[in-house]
Amino acid sequence: MSSSTISTSDIIRKNISAITESQREDIEARTVSDRIADTITSFSGSVTFVLVHVIWFALWILLNVGFIRVPGLSGFDPFPFGLLTMVVSLEAIFLSTFVLISQNRLSMQSEQRAALDLHVNLLAEQKATKVLEMLDQIAQQLDQTSKRFNFKHDPEVEVLKVSPEPQEILGVIKEAIKEDAEQVRQEVSKAVKDIADEMDGVQEEVKDITGEMEAVRAGVKQIGNVKEEVDEINEKIDLIGIDVHQIKGKIDERTR
Repeated sequence: MSSSTISTSDIIRKNISAITESQREDIEARTVSDRIADTITSFSGSVTFVLVHVIWFALWILLNVGFIRVPGLSGFDPFPFGLLTMVVSLEAIFLSTFVLISQNRLSMQSEQRAALDLHVNLLAEQKATKVLEMLDQIAQQLDQTSKRFNFKHDPEVEVLKVSPEPQEILGVIKEAIKEDAEQVRQEVSKAVKDIADEMDGVQEEVKDITGEMEAVRAGVKQIGNVKEEVDEINEKIDLIGIDVHQIKGKIDERTR
């Protein structure tokens, strides 16, 4: 096929074929354990898996609670179904392990694709820089050969013509991440300090309230002491009243 007959759909088909071939190679490169883990993970995420467990649990429970009676089989795991609990727990452990195996493999593929994206982006940036440099050279040559071509020097173009090194880009990204992390740390520190100040204020208020409560307790204690003194005086008055009553009785006897 000549270059004059190539269309956009042909380029898209070529890209799709390349991606499909890469996916096919990844699938064929799986080990036996990876294939088993992927199969179990795929089955556990289906409706069939749910239906199988619903039927299994229903039959198990009905057989062991007496709704279904099968000689030699019913009642082998009475309530609260300890054997069923153990089986389900073991199933959950193995199932989660298989899921983690599949996730680890997919994570590795995602990292490889991310690395590929990074390489493609760097290559595209380098190509764009080269194209910009060539366009600038063409513009300068046209300005020199043609008087009608109005060429103006642009400092921004001079900066964009320089393709930064990958290490420089990564360094800038790391610095930006560090600055963001430092800003977050400062905001967190400020929030913690504000909370600490508020806690100190609350502690001062608690101390004031505690002092007021101690004063109230002291006042209550004084009132209690006064009450005791009043009770003693009342007792003395009662004794005096008794003595007066006795004296009055003696006087009445003598006057008779």
